[in-house]
This record gives sequence, C-alpha cells and structure tokens, in this order.
Amino acid sequence: MPPVGAAVLPHPPLLVPELAGAAAAELDPLRAACRQAISAVTAAASTIVVVGDGPVWGAPEPSAPGSFRPYGAEVEVALPPLIDLDLPGLPTPARLPDLPLSLAVAASLLADHDPLPERLFAATVPASLVPGAAAAIGQVLVDIRTPDERIGLVVMADLSACRGERAPGALRPGAASFDASVAEALRTGKPERLLDLDPAEAADLLVAGRVPLQVLAGAFQDHPGARGEVLYEDAPYGVGYLVALLTSP
Repeated sequence: MPPVGAAVLPHPPLLVPELAGAAAAELDPLRAACRQAISAVTAAASTIVVVGDGPVWGAPEPSAPGSFRPYGAEVEVALPPLIDLDLPGLPTPARLPDLPLSLAVAASLLADHDPLPERLFAATVPASLVPGAAAAIGQVLVDIRTPDERIGLVVMADLSACRGERAPGALRPGAASFDASVAEALRTGKPERLLDLDPAEAADLLVAGRVPLQVLAGAFQDHPGARGEVLYEDAPYGVGYLVALLTSP
C-alpha cells in the first residue's frame, strides 16, 4: 500500500511568529499553506511519519526538547507523544536528546494543529546519504504492517539558499531552476524525479532538504499515480520555500 499522502514543508525559524517580528504578517500565507498541508495529511492518515534533515540517521527521545533560543526567541517546543516503528533492514536510529531545527519547526507547526496525529514517528536523515540510501529509508518507513494502518508523511525540506544577493549563499544562477524542478516534480505527482537531484549541486546551493525529498521519493517509488499540488512557492529572503501536497489515488 502506498502512503495516503505527504506534506512537503520548509523549516525556516521565521515560521515561528515570535521570531519573525515585524515580518510575521509577511509570512502568514506560508504558515497558512503549511497548516493546510498538515491538515490534509493528518485527516487521511492514522500514523504520521515526520522526516527532516539532521546530523545523523536518528529518532528523537520521547521528551526531546526543541529550542529557538539560538535564533533569538525564548520559545521551547516538543513533538506530540512519539511511537517507535519496526524498521526491518535499516540500522537502529540514534537517539536524539534534542530536536534539530527541522523537527523543532515541525513541532511548532503541529502544536497549532487540532486534533494531534493518532500515532507519530519522527526521524532525521543526514546530508551524507546518497539518493539510493535515502529512497531505501522511504520505502521502509511506509511499509504497512496492518490492514487498517494508513501512513502519511510530513517532509521538512528547505530548498536552495542562493536565490538573492542577500541570501545566505548569495545569488547563484542555478538556484531558481533547481527549486523549480522540485516544484514541478511535486506539482505533476512524479516524486520519483526527486531521485535525480544531484547531491553535489544540492550541497553547492545550500539545499537543506535534498535527502528528506529523496526519502519521500522512495516512499512513493513503487506506487505511481500520486496527485500533486503546490500550495506555496516563493523565495523570501533568498531561500526557496515550497509547500506541496501529494495524495495517493
């Protein structure tokens, strides 16, 4: 069985209103798109799997805190209660005592969602993973073991950080086309194309979400025919932010 759906979200700290300050209203459309995508997936799924970038292949400890203090706000977050998943064929994920930024933003977004997911598993994947290894993780994460289990994915994936002169990586000619290729793969319901993202190019363009996107591709690799929709696509502050929704036929 394929995953019932997937939400692709960015994870800039500015999604947290307390950090955005005067720019908070500017990002309201982005926050609204994130809420819409999360609502669609959690409404359809009985188990939510959150995937973000991090230092290792890991899973948070049950009480792992996330903090936005390094970004200038006294805001603490935590994920809803977590479950463990049996992941045959994969190494046991390292236990994370703290939430990296990708999962901290996911926790912030989920805190505003009602109802919370019935069952939630969260994992991080390192930038060192090659496309095939990332895809293999995606295939295992959505392997359904009971007839009534419905898996939904929430994939935290910033795109390039080189879309403007003031961007973290300054302006790079290939950044916009890289981001557009990701959006097109999701818009057309062909996430398998994300496996073609080049790790070296992604690293050069400071793409934080390359590996999570390729985990997503692996989850849908054996299940073509997904319907795709892009809910938000822009590059405020020179970083590519995309919100997209995939649903299985």
